[in-house]
Amino acid sequence: MRIAAFHQCDVFTDRLFGGNPLAVVPNADGIASATMQAFAREMNCSESTFVLSARDPRAAFRVRIFTPGRELPFAGHPTIGTAWTLHRLGLLDAVDFAFEMEIGLVPVRREGSRFWMRPPLPILGVPLGDRSFAAALGVAESEIVGSARRSGPFFCVRVASIDALATMELDRRALRSQCERSVADGNILVVHYDAGRATVRMFAAIADDVGEDPATGSAVAPMLSFLAAAGALGADRRAVEIEQGRWIGRTSALHARLSWTGSTISQVEVGGDCVHAFSGEIALEGAGPSDAR
Repeated sequence: MRIAAFHQCDVFTDRLFGGNPLAVVPNADGIASATMQAFAREMNCSESTFVLSARDPRAAFRVRIFTPGRELPFAGHPTIGTAWTLHRLGLLDAVDFAFEMEIGLVPVRREGSRFWMRPPLPILGVPLGDRSFAAALGVAESEIVGSARRSGPFFCVRVASIDALATMELDRRALRSQCERSVADGNILVVHYDAGRATVRMFAAIADDVGEDPATGSAVAPMLSFLAAAGALGADRRAVEIEQGRWIGRTSALHARLSWTGSTISQVEVGGDCVHAFSGEIALEGAGPSDAR
């Protein structure tokens, strides 16, 4: 039996009980994958992270990310929250560094107390202009702006008003009648955007066992790419502020900085603040060498 320390913080907020909770287990070398998954289910945060020794010499640490339902190759608030927690604990003093994740190296930068990550840019799917998703979202037809489309792992839909976000009710069964199951059961991002400010709701993939997510850092680059492709976001826009989590009682503030090549987004940085919630210890079963990945 192994006693492991863990730390929980609230990410993308400057207030306790806001933002998106994250459980972080430093010094996680030797913990079995199945135990990591069981810990994530026990904590029941949208994600939990485990910090291991890096295999890649360019990385400060290796980070594995688990939802209550499965492991993820990359996620946003775990990147920010893990960096912030390691810095708070005195385990990471660097200003510029990278985390080794299943998706590869993810660059991170500390500016004062705020951390910024540079996520990969998404691949855009084709616009679905011949289909209406108003019924699946439980909003009036007039609320749907432009065409829905895939952007990376997110199915993105834009609405005309914040009132539509407040009253919408996602119906995945209705979505399945219009899209393939992998889309309907995946991540659904609904956004209202106006002049540099986005208000969003994100319903996580069913396999993640999360429901609605309070703050989704990994959705920022896909959302901005979606808006740019729709002509809502111009190359003169260098910063966007994002609010998420309002309707589930965990208001979050995500900050984005954009770089452009012509009319195409060439780089996105996602930043946020964090607040420490609590620390504890838990008895975990250890892992043998055969579990190492």
